[in-house]
Amino acid sequence: MSLSTTQAPIWRLDAMLLSGLALSIGWGIRGNFGHEYGAAFAGCLAAIVVPLLSGRADWRQRVLYFAFFGAIGWGFGGSISYMQVIAYTQSGHTATQWFGYVGLFYIGFLWAALGGAGTALAAVAKREQLVQLVKPILFLFGIWFLQDLVEDPLVEWLQAGLPADHTWSRHKSPLYWLDADYLAALFALLAMALYDLIDRKEKNIVLLPVFAGVGALFGWGVQLLLQVADLDRKLASLVTYPLGDPTYIDPKTGTLAFDSANFLNNWPQGFSDYPQHIGWIIGLLLGITAYFNRFGRFRHGASLIVYMAAGWLLFFLVVPVLGSALFTSYGGLHMTPPRSDDWAGITGAFIGMIRWMRRHQLLPVAVASLISGIIGGLGFSGIQWVKQLMMAPGNPRILIGKGLSPESEAVKTITANWSNWQHQNWHSFLEQGYGFVNGIAIVVALGFLATRIPLHIDPPKPTPGKWTLGVAVVFVLLAIPYVNLVKNVEDWTEHLNPEVWTQVVPSPDGPKTTAAFWDAPYLGHLPGVDFLYMTPEGWFKATWLLVLLLFIILIRRHAQEPLSIVPATWLGRGQLIFLVLLWLMVVGNFERALVDWRPQRLLTEWVITVNAILATMLVLTVPRERTTVSIQPIPSFAPVYRQLWLRVALTVTISSVCFLLTNRLIYQYPANEKPNKSMHLRFGPEADWRAKPNLKNAKHK
Repeated sequence: MSLSTTQAPIWRLDAMLLSGLALSIGWGIRGNFGHEYGAAFAGCLAAIVVPLLSGRADWRQRVLYFAFFGAIGWGFGGSISYMQVIAYTQSGHTATQWFGYVGLFYIGFLWAALGGAGTALAAVAKREQLVQLVKPILFLFGIWFLQDLVEDPLVEWLQAGLPADHTWSRHKSPLYWLDADYLAALFALLAMALYDLIDRKEKNIVLLPVFAGVGALFGWGVQLLLQVADLDRKLASLVTYPLGDPTYIDPKTGTLAFDSANFLNNWPQGFSDYPQHIGWIIGLLLGITAYFNRFGRFRHGASLIVYMAAGWLLFFLVVPVLGSALFTSYGGLHMTPPRSDDWAGITGAFIGMIRWMRRHQLLPVAVASLISGIIGGLGFSGIQWVKQLMMAPGNPRILIGKGLSPESEAVKTITANWSNWQHQNWHSFLEQGYGFVNGIAIVVALGFLATRIPLHIDPPKPTPGKWTLGVAVVFVLLAIPYVNLVKNVEDWTEHLNPEVWTQVVPSPDGPKTTAAFWDAPYLGHLPGVDFLYMTPEGWFKATWLLVLLLFIILIRRHAQEPLSIVPATWLGRGQLIFLVLLWLMVVGNFERALVDWRPQRLLTEWVITVNAILATMLVLTVPRERTTVSIQPIPSFAPVYRQLWLRVALTVTISSVCFLLTNRLIYQYPANEKPNKSMHLRFGPEADWRAKPNLKNAKHK
């Protein structure tokens, strides 16, 4: 007997709690692993929950697509720099604080909007669209893998022997450009260009080198003419500006703090290193673009990647690179100078995604994206505001702001009583709290669609494209854990005793030498086989390859005859995938923290483990096979889409002002407090872009 309801079952309180916990756990773990890979895990975990709770059998059959596309969607926001934006809200400088809350809303909006779009795509698109889209995505992953292989050797070659420090000296690379991941977007376009050539198999491919050659020749000629007319420097001065303030006075010495020749500028470092090659390179790219604009087809969903990658590059170029030239006295159109401007690229990717969805009659995806984005934006700025309120008791800044001396007995007593409270891992509270709100955002957005889009009539055992389910399994249970857990190896080896983990091995140049490596007892040297050893990371990768081989064998076997361990229903399969991924990452996250354990980790690892226990109970008890939902399709999503944009503007305006005013009522900031290393300012005479710029011959900030 089925229980039908007109309200989406995913909107029940226990269902919303499960989704919130899923993303909260994922976000707490993401804090330890970071960036896009960590965000992909968090989004994947929540995306699995959505179809299980939806009450829709057609969505449950797509649980692997939800996991696959949801992980990719949530991964985008992981490239955005936000720690300085968080610090802005704590600065005490009014304009900077307001900017901080607006910035957090903006980042949270982008992150959740793209995550919501990826999750909703699996719910809205036809099955054949999803299957076809997997092909160009896998091709893109392959090109990105090649990018990782060639980028470092290319940089070392271009630098002609200069040290290539990936962290503190990355701005010295010729490929460095506003600390942004523009190469990933550029390689995405390259990947889709190659995919299109292979897919079309047309004879006009011979025109590609013609377009490219003509473009390169034209670009070289334009640069030569500008040089002959002595206009190249004038043009460069119009579109180039220093990333810093040449007039900034060092408050300690009363003199100019920086040599203006030592500033970076708004163009790739390679433009300064190899200015003679600028013209033909730009012309070459324009020629290739003209060819694909004329002949490109970009089928099988490849056009989505083109829209997003092109949007990334265009918005990045127009706003922070060129647009900032009009606002140099305010530090340009940069969110966190001197840090990364990936926020601009992700904005362009979001715009490209929205345009593609509208063009391909997938407006419900855009609607879900906006709903998720609004709640996610409120979540990032709102949880930071809550964190500030939680940190108010015993906060020395509040006491000093009330006029008390930091040396007074009253201040010392109060701060001592609250010292343990103040030194908790409050940033993890922010991460897990924000993750929980993102989980709510997903269930609200997908719950809205669950009762409004028609059922998909997918075959129960689809034959065409069945291979994509195997790809999704490998992606979810192997690829996502691997790209995160491989980072554990470095932490393990950093805490090893070098005297214990050193062994003498033969040297081809003469006597035996001492080589440090991890000689794991069960994978170490065999008697008389001295060459059989690898680094810890090598053993980790080799083991993971064996697991991958196992998965391939089992997936092929399951396709021929179902394995008994795999549940017969899609609800059971989704629950199994969720639990395997959840506990694999929870245990992996715990062992990452174990080698450097501190009491503050309780707010992270212990809370994550407890939440995982609760999520396990909920995922096994809340979704029910017999629960269905009554669907009432609406004629058009266009009015909803337009109204949501108005709500975005109202929400960011009202919330940022509210958060700023209430924050300043509670925190009576010292009037003459000077910035220190932990304080960041976006505006004012001591703004980061003025007082802490990136310099050519100094470490990256």
